[in-house]
Amino acid sequence: MRRKNSSFREKWTTVIMGLAAVLGTGCIILGLSLLPAGEAAGGQAVPRMAELVVNQGLGMGLDGADGTFYPMDMLVADRNTGFFVQIQPEAWQEVGAQPTLLISDPRETWRFAECEYWEEYALLCFDTSEQMSWEAGQYSVRVNLSRELTLDRQLVFKEMREIKILVVPVTGYYSGEIRQTGPLWEDLWEYTEKVYPVGAGDLQWIIYDGSEGNFDDKRYDLDTSLGRLRVWQQLRRLHDRADADMVIGIVRGNMRQNSTAKEAAVTGFTFGENVSVISLEDTCPQVTIAHEIGHCLSLGDEYENGTFSVSMNMPPYGMQGKDRYGLSETAEGTNPYILGGTADEWQGSGTVVYGRQYPYDVLSGEVLFRDMTSFMGLSGYQEPEYWVTTQIWEALYRELCEE
Repeated sequence: MRRKNSSFREKWTTVIMGLAAVLGTGCIILGLSLLPAGEAAGGQAVPRMAELVVNQGLGMGLDGADGTFYPMDMLVADRNTGFFVQIQPEAWQEVGAQPTLLISDPRETWRFAECEYWEEYALLCFDTSEQMSWEAGQYSVRVNLSRELTLDRQLVFKEMREIKILVVPVTGYYSGEIRQTGPLWEDLWEYTEKVYPVGAGDLQWIIYDGSEGNFDDKRYDLDTSLGRLRVWQQLRRLHDRADADMVIGIVRGNMRQNSTAKEAAVTGFTFGENVSVISLEDTCPQVTIAHEIGHCLSLGDEYENGTFSVSMNMPPYGMQGKDRYGLSETAEGTNPYILGGTADEWQGSGTVVYGRQYPYDVLSGEVLFRDMTSFMGLSGYQEPEYWVTTQIWEALYRELCEE
């Protein structure tokens, strides 16, 4: 179930435009953590190279063992890809020559020389619009920054399995009121494609147009836990008959926790078995879709008193809730390096995703230079608050990788 942060004021303060930089279509960015300067022949100081960072949504991972960052390397085939070279302005001035990026496989080599240096963020960007994504396989990458500074790395892009998602517009019963779900908009699905490790076409959305989404009877009262269970049971039967991996029911409005509750704070729910229900009245239903699909793939909540899946996505440090695999048992976030947001009107409750991890929007080509929180946290915020965490990306990658 996804819960809403009732303290949020239903507005989001606009992020300063200077905190984001928009890339050209298909632009690959290269990232390099700069180590202290070393000594070149003759005593001249040159920047030492560090790891090449390849970005398909999150460039740098957070190491739960010591809180340090490391370059992400779980790469998806047929997905827009960005790379970073981070190099400080004073070091960039020493590069001098025109940098080049070479990417090759056994059959072909791609060369990219068009680039732009963003001094404000100490980032060098290569324009790779000629090759936005990469087929499954192994590639050799070389970045020539100068005669003395060359970066080399082997990359492996893997295919993910396809997921068929049956989307069911629901006619729902709310404490005596019947509400029909209207037409659905296409960008409901785009957010999930941004934050999940999937390639083009791996998520297949199938809109159901039959009569079995009609629950206009009080037995299916969405304002009661029993009514929600019965709706879920009917959708589960539909799932069993359909050629789909998951079913998502879409209801028009939020639901009350129970018939006596004053506020409709339930924005989505699931009882497992790859069937979830989402409300279009949520502040950001496209994020709730990603959240509930996450539950179908064994992810846990990241808010106080939620249902946790510690082996998939450890909840933030000190957060307490129920164990997904033993609901009578208490689970708690025990890693001091996995920190949650403030869960107030300004920030969500989920694990913090730091701007210096280089969140990257693969659809717009935008590097998001700001802190965000996990989409498995509380609802109630606008889309720019939510992103994927290191834990979630890597857990879902292992879950979906065809190997």
